[in-house]
Formats: sequence, C-alpha cells, structure tokens
Amino acid sequence: MDASRRRLAAILSMDVEGFSTLVEADEAGTLEAVGRMQRDRVLLTIGDFGGHVFKNTGDGCLAEFTSAVNAVAWASAFQRAMNGEDGQEGVRLRVRIGIVVGDVVVIGDDRFGEGVNLAARVQTVAPPGGMAISRGVFEYLAGKTDIYFTDIGEQALKGLTERHRIWIWDPKLVGVRRRRRVAVPDPATQPSIVVLPFDNLGGGEGRDGFVDGMVEEITASLSQVREFLVIARHSAYAYKGRSVDVRTIAAELGVRYLLEGSLRFSGERMRVSLRLVDGGSGAQIWSDRLDAQTDDMFEAQDRIAEMVSGALHPTIRQAEIERSRRKAPQNLAAYDLVMRALPHLWAHRREDNPQAIALLDEALALEPSNGRAAAVGSWARAQQIAYNWSPDLAAERAAGRILIERASGAVDDDPLALTALATAIMLIDGQIDRADALIDRAVAIDVNHAWAWTRRGFSRVYRGRPEEAFACFERANRLSPRDPFSFNSFIGMGLAHFASGRPREALVWTRRALAEKPGMSWPYRDVATFAAAAGEMETARDALNRFLVGRPEMTANFARDAMSFMNPALLARYVDGLVAAGLIDDRVEGVRAARA
Repeated sequence: MDASRRRLAAILSMDVEGFSTLVEADEAGTLEAVGRMQRDRVLLTIGDFGGHVFKNTGDGCLAEFTSAVNAVAWASAFQRAMNGEDGQEGVRLRVRIGIVVGDVVVIGDDRFGEGVNLAARVQTVAPPGGMAISRGVFEYLAGKTDIYFTDIGEQALKGLTERHRIWIWDPKLVGVRRRRRVAVPDPATQPSIVVLPFDNLGGGEGRDGFVDGMVEEITASLSQVREFLVIARHSAYAYKGRSVDVRTIAAELGVRYLLEGSLRFSGERMRVSLRLVDGGSGAQIWSDRLDAQTDDMFEAQDRIAEMVSGALHPTIRQAEIERSRRKAPQNLAAYDLVMRALPHLWAHRREDNPQAIALLDEALALEPSNGRAAAVGSWARAQQIAYNWSPDLAAERAAGRILIERASGAVDDDPLALTALATAIMLIDGQIDRADALIDRAVAIDVNHAWAWTRRGFSRVYRGRPEEAFACFERANRLSPRDPFSFNSFIGMGLAHFASGRPREALVWTRRALAEKPGMSWPYRDVATFAAAAGEMETARDALNRFLVGRPEMTANFARDAMSFMNPALLARYVDGLVAAGLIDDRVEGVRAARA
C-alpha cells in the first residue's frame, strides 16, 4: 500500500442539483446527460487548467488543482458552457461547485482529509449553475481574476462545528466585473508612502505605547525598501488623534500612498487590521489583517512589520506599473519605462521579452546613467539565453555583459536592481560567487525582498546544495504570496527536487508554476526532463514537443551551453533527461541523431 503524504491543495467538489428527482423523472435521459457532461465538459477540459479528477461521485466528482486561480477559471468556464446548453434538447443539468484551499492526505491516486471534506460542504451553499469559495480561495484570487464574487458571510456547514465565511459567484451576475485598482498620477519619479498612527480599539491607554512602537517598527522596516520613499515617523505622528481626509494628508506630506491600521485587543490576543490607500483618490488598493499574541510584544511587532513590508512591496510596485501605463507616451521618463518593462519580464513569454528590452533601451537612451535600467536590461538579455528564446547565444551574452558593466557600481542601494544584476551575472556567465555577493547586499538592504530570496534559492541549487534552497523559496512565497513573480519560486522548488533526486515531486511544482502563469512554454523543458527521469516517457515526449515549437536550433549541446550556469553534475542529468525525451543528442562529436 502506498505511503500517505500531506500537502496543501486546491480542491473542487461538484454535483448535480436535484439529481434524485431528475432520475425519478427520466432515469435513462439523466444518466446519459451526466455521462456526457463528465466526458465532454469535465475530463476533456480539466487537464488544460492544471486539474485532475481523483474521485467520481456518480452525479459529480472531486478534483485537485495545482492553483486556486485555475480551479476558479475552470469552474467559471465549465458553468458558462453548461448554462449555454439550456436551450438544447434532453435533460437540463444544473451543477453546484465548491472550491477550497486545504490540507489533503494523498494515498495513491486518492485524496482524503480536511480539504476534501470542506470542499464537499462548501459546494452545498453554491447557487445552481454557480460556485462557492472559501476565504482562502477568495484571498488568493486578489488581483488575479475579474470574476465577481459576493460575500454571503459566515455559514454553518453540515457536519462542521466551525462556521466558515463564504463567497459565491452567481450565474445571474456573470457580466459583472471588478473595477480596476487605481493609483494617483504624480510627476514625482519615485513612489512614496506614510505610515499613519494606528488606532487603538478597546485596548485602553496602557496599550498606546505598544501601538506606537508597532508603527515605529513598520516604518523602519519599510524604510529599508529602496523602491519607495518613506516619510519620517515624526511627520506622520502629527496626525495622531485627528480626523483628516487621506487626500489632504497626501497633499500636505507629498506622498502617493498611505498605510492605515488599527489594533483590537482581547486579553493577550490582538487583531491588526491594515489597509493601503491611494493618496490621490482615497481608494483602497490593498488590505489585510493578522491575529497574534501580545505575550512577546517585540516578536509580534517584528512579525507584523515583516508581513506589511512583504505585502506592500509588490502591491505598490503593481500600482506604479498601472500608473505608468496610463501616462501618455510623450510624458514617460526613464523610471516609468522601467516600470512598464517589468510586467513583460514577469510574463516569462518569448513574445514579451523583446518588448521589455525595447522599453529598457529607450530608458537608457533617455538616461544613460540609469543603473536600474541597465541592470534590468541585463536580466532581460539573460532570459533570452536561459529560456532558449534566442538562437544566437553569443550575441545575447555580449549585449548582456555590456549592460552588466554599466550597472555595476551604479545600483549599490537598490535591491530590485541588485537582484536583477545578480540574476544576469548568474545566468550569463555562471559567476555564482559574484551574484551571491549582490544578492546578500540586496537582502541586507531589504530583508523582505521576495525576489532576492528566490534568487538565493536558485543559487543554492546551481551550486549543488539543493536542500538549502527550499527554505529560500518558501520564505519568498511567505513574504509575497500574491507577487506576480511568485511562480518563479515554484520553478525553483521543482528544480531543487529534481537536483535532490525526486523527479516526481519536481513535476508537481513545475506544473503548479505552469498553472499559475498560463502562456509560458519554456518550463515544458523542465517537465520533459523531470518526466523522463521519473519514467513517464509519454509525458516527457509531449512536453519536449511543446517546448521545441519555434526552437529549431535546439540540440543537447545548445541546451548545455544555454544552461552552463548549473553545476556539471546537475547539468549532465538535466540534459540526459532531455535526450531521453527525444532531443537531438550532438554531445559526441560526429554524432547527431535525427529527430523522428
């Protein structure tokens, strides 16, 4: 019997509303309709969204997805397809779907545990033809979907003692979309933020010192993030106890963003509520809350400061990107051009990377001494090499090295640029020691910089120390779970598992990255070599064929050259996997196998 394992997963449960009644009225027609639904609407499509059915329940099923975002995307597509069949002949099926993120026990091909049980219960409160999701799913969706969910509050679910807060998507509201988040247009060249005094709710005057100390810690933590300016604590303190419109405060202090907060105490427990506000419009662009114990006030303050810094970093960066996109092209400065380039880099798609390079070249033409533009530009060139987007590796390396030299010494206090430069140095020339020194500096400046922790993880894998990498990738995800670049940590986890001799686990993480970031093709290279190492040859061949589209120059030697930053043992195993999957093997001089 297979040993059991635990993991966190997105679980979907679905069944047909009123199935027994339908069977009673027309057994043959109902069973035929359910079978058709399972065959044509579920099994044929669910794999495209990173999901798989692990249990059929007669009139429904239970499925696991590598991503909550993809589970919701598949559910909405499925329901829209089913709702479109209303006018067709035969039995009309209305399906309820519930989606949760929870702990599951894996035994063979089956799943058990809290996550499975909760999904089945959440499904019961879904509207017919719609879906219900748990708090964990709703929070994970933030900024990643335009589907509108309605908060129906805490619900008592059959068989569960604890009430659960539920959001639903109703088919009657399928045309409703969320409004885009906004950020204030500002002529300043760097975003700025003020941490306002937090409200002490029900804690008594004896808690005021604790609250003020927490604000001080958060301000100090944010001050380490060089991507935005932080207004000094004493300037913000002037607004303590005053009721002033946030737009007025923003204008008086000259800031773009404001962080507001409150603490509510209950004995030795406290709840911290936070929200980030746009200083121009007064609109809320981020919010979160945290429960903690007050027993060790310093540990609690540090934990909250880390959480806020890690969350605000990508949130403000995304707001800055949106701000830059809205500016007229003739008004774009070098800073804005770099911000506009970042989403193209994060996309990790072949067609996006040249657009990023063009924007960064334009920024350097406007401001030749812009170290950040040069550093990020060198990273863009490194991606051309590492992901096999260019057939001319020598030309890309030459262009990247020029930018590396332009950036070196010009980005000493910029964690994002330091990390970009380290990535380029790592991928273009394999100089791991030099790259590590830059990453260490980035972390020293901003200990909550998620991307720097991700690159530190990759460095450990490339050095041949994969077991040290997992903590780095996990910290990056904990610091910034909603970061648009978080999928790269999943790629790293996959490579680390492969390097540690666990190709099946490597496949799980790489598929999760693909589900998290649809449209990428280069990770199929990882899937091919991991699947071949795991003996899943059909999967390996299919993944390699997907990867090779648009890459006619690919051979074993070309792959080895592009990934020369890996340690020799890991690189040899990696390329062996690609060859086993069907890649042309030209590593021995004079031998060049023909591709079938």
